[in-house]
Amino acid sequence: MADSHFGATALPPDVIRTLQQGIMNWSYRGRPTWKSPIDLALYTDLLWELRPRTILEFGSNRGGSALWFADMMTTYGVTDGRVFSLDIHPVDDLEDPRIVFGHCDVARPQDALSIADLRNLPKPLLVIDDASHVMEHVLSVLRFVDKALVAGDYLIVEDGILTHLGSDEHYRGGPLAALQIFLAESGMRYAVDRARCDAFGRNVTWNPEGYLRCIRD
Repeated sequence: MADSHFGATALPPDVIRTLQQGIMNWSYRGRPTWKSPIDLALYTDLLWELRPRTILEFGSNRGGSALWFADMMTTYGVTDGRVFSLDIHPVDDLEDPRIVFGHCDVARPQDALSIADLRNLPKPLLVIDDASHVMEHVLSVLRFVDKALVAGDYLIVEDGILTHLGSDEHYRGGPLAALQIFLAESGMRYAVDRARCDAFGRNVTWNPEGYLRCIRD
């Protein structure tokens, strides 16, 4: 049975709507990036703690977030870090030796990557789903990467806040619905990182319930 309180946030609806307008106009180094200032703070803390050697991002947009991730890894001394950013419309106007842009239809991520590819990526691995936000697509990505993640890796599901923006129907349930299904299926392999989800108040993030630690192989 679905938990009606899953993803509940302390953010008032009018604050969510106001912030969303600003987020959709925010860019990094001249590229639309669409990350909330709250989550940028959470990401900086996470990247410092985890020091991922690989970031795998589903959903590139214009490459702004991939560039931000690469710059943060460099700032934190991860000199051999690499960002793989995949999208159905790959970024083709940004070249950076730290970033690999590629094609992926998140309805079938297995067509773009093999499980062997994922398992061979340098660890720790940070995987981020920020692609279509359609429930079935999010679930497809989560089920796929679950086959390769191990204890110590980290998984983030972006934009569960869409539920609180009234966009569930447009995204056929959206990221939050996919998260509920995935967490029920995966048993005790993942733990919601409450220290991050609730750092500024209960699920005061654009990614409610979306910061997940892989705690079991």
